[in-house]
Amino acid sequence: MVSAKVKTAAMAAPPLLACAVLAYAAWYGLRQLSLQISPIALAMLIGMFAAGVLPLPKDVSKEIGNLSKTILRWGIVLMGLQLDLKRVVLTAGPAVPVTLVATGSTIALFWWLGRRIGVSGALSVLVAIGTGVCGAAAIVAASAPARAKDEETGYALGVITLCGTIALFAEPALMPILGLQERAFGFWAGSSIHEVAQVVAAAFTGGTIAGEVGTVVKLTRVLWLAPCLIVLSLVLRRLEGGDTKDAKVPLVPWYVLGFLGMATIGTIIDLPAFVRPTMNWVAGGFFVVALAGVGLGLKFGQIMAFGIRPLLLAAMASLFIACITLAWVMGVGWV
Repeated sequence: MVSAKVKTAAMAAPPLLACAVLAYAAWYGLRQLSLQISPIALAMLIGMFAAGVLPLPKDVSKEIGNLSKTILRWGIVLMGLQLDLKRVVLTAGPAVPVTLVATGSTIALFWWLGRRIGVSGALSVLVAIGTGVCGAAAIVAASAPARAKDEETGYALGVITLCGTIALFAEPALMPILGLQERAFGFWAGSSIHEVAQVVAAAFTGGTIAGEVGTVVKLTRVLWLAPCLIVLSLVLRRLEGGDTKDAKVPLVPWYVLGFLGMATIGTIIDLPAFVRPTMNWVAGGFFVVALAGVGLGLKFGQIMAFGIRPLLLAAMASLFIACITLAWVMGVGWV
């Protein structure tokens, strides 16, 4: 006999896949209109709309949430395969210290500032780490150690996607105004725009060299995901007064270890040319499916209840990281 959990999982899969297919269809259609909207964001929005139109039974909704978290974490693991640490050091050596400073200062400052302006601690963490590291993947990865509610995760994903989309169009428009050469612009885009896909879209607008530099620099920022999560877990444990309260949340989540393991494999093994693009596509598909599940568990009213302050926090954080990395590019140079 089939267990009740398997039956529930079987009921949860069709809504997830349907939302993901619709998200990819919408993404493809928007691309034909030259509109670069992340399929991840579209999946979450479509999921939220579907949940409002066709409410799901509680057991199915719960199972969708469980499946989404698992799928997201496997997507994070597969992201690690995109990192070739030798390539990062050789191709974008200067990006290592610069992105470390930009990432660390953004997370610390806006985590602190968010709490000062009345944003919850968990939501402040998610906005700060999403801005500083790599958008949706960082937000989802940090949601467990930050003990964020689903609606906080959804809000953070929404505002970071919005800010990243604005930067996607704004930075290429500023390239000629600021007089940036291709390599300098690629460095700026890679070190300041949130999502990998957004960086690729923006950087290649400035030329082939800009696109290649931007991609490598962005992957250098992704490198800081695992250290940031470990530090975050340590800090939160200290703030909450010891290990007993956090017994159910491991210091180093398994998906962070998986991310590091895949990065190690990608560094020490000479992989066939098709492996990285294929795994990148698979990881992206995992994120789209999982964010559809996040959307299916949210309601617009829950998101709007947070007000405008987290949006302002995300906007300030995005402007901050764009300005400090631009100051480096224009004042020091990228090499």
